[in-house]
Amino acid sequence: MSGRFQAAAPKAPSTLEKITKSPLFTVGLNTAYFVAGIAFIQSPLMEMLVPQL
Repeated sequence: MSGRFQAAAPKAPSTLEKITKSPLFTVGLNTAYFVAGIAFIQSPLMEMLVPQL
């Protein structure tokens, strides 16, 4: 024994890791945020939050 630790065997990435590391996931997430923001801006809730001058 040389006193060195053996390197751990590389694990295969899980399905969730494969999905979240995909560029398509990033594009889809940003698109969803954009659509949600536009929907919020167009909603009556936004009108209620604006102070009346």
